[in-house]
Amino acid sequence: MSFSIEVKNELCECEVSDNAKESLRYGLIYGFRGNCSYITHDRKTAFFVKKQLPQKKIEFLELKNRNSVNYCINIHDLGLQTLYGYLSPEINTLLTGETDEQVGMFLRGVFITCGNVYVQKAGYHLEFYPSTSEKCDELLRLMTEHGMEINLSHRGNNSFLYSKNSESISDILTYMGAMQCAMEIMNIKIIKEVRSNINRSVNCETANIDRTVKASAKQIEDIRLISDRLGMENLPDELREIAELRINNPDMSLRDLGKLAEPVISRSGVNHRFERITRLADELRNK
Repeated sequence: MSFSIEVKNELCECEVSDNAKESLRYGLIYGFRGNCSYITHDRKTAFFVKKQLPQKKIEFLELKNRNSVNYCINIHDLGLQTLYGYLSPEINTLLTGETDEQVGMFLRGVFITCGNVYVQKAGYHLEFYPSTSEKCDELLRLMTEHGMEINLSHRGNNSFLYSKNSESISDILTYMGAMQCAMEIMNIKIIKEVRSNINRSVNCETANIDRTVKASAKQIEDIRLISDRLGMENLPDELREIAELRINNPDMSLRDLGKLAEPVISRSGVNHRFERITRLADELRNK
């Protein structure tokens, strides 16, 4: 089952209060396409849409193919089309209602008949694709007025509304009543963010270790050169101490080396001593 069907099935299972049934019916018909028709391969959604409409004024067909069944609902009744403004793109506030519940129910209907949510590699992608660009403009206005973030775009000669933002998609699904699917999106987003933070932390730690190892290898090389040509006993006490600590602790950070010194010295103090060792080694190399 696709995530889009999962969302629509959840929307079909949500209860519809008496004062919002007209809003839902209006939304369903508003999203019809072509000659006022709706086609789906999902049986549950098809029978939900059928149940919400006047049975004597619609045509319900089951179109069977070899491996699948498509369900088609047609509204040929001009009176029903006119009553619910199918031919009029302007959203009728008398039919949508004014409360959040009623507007949410209207959008639920529109989404069921002309909406989708896709799961892509980059994340989620929600679309509304009503039959005309004028209806897109009206839906954009309505959703924006009710605090939802949605974008208008074009594909060929067709207009559609879309969102690729997980939080915005979750908000829209919540507004329509698909709470569980909205939570699923946010949970997955949280998991991805946690994994991303862990990966960044691991990468940062790995980079720090690499830098420490490379710096340590260079320091040990300098110390051994000094030991061979000059002798460790000829180094000042503070340099001999840090040199011996490095030889015995090749993987240790400068800060941790400083904690082993007597007395304890800071990271910058350790770094300063290694700079002196490096200068001395470079002088010996140049002789």
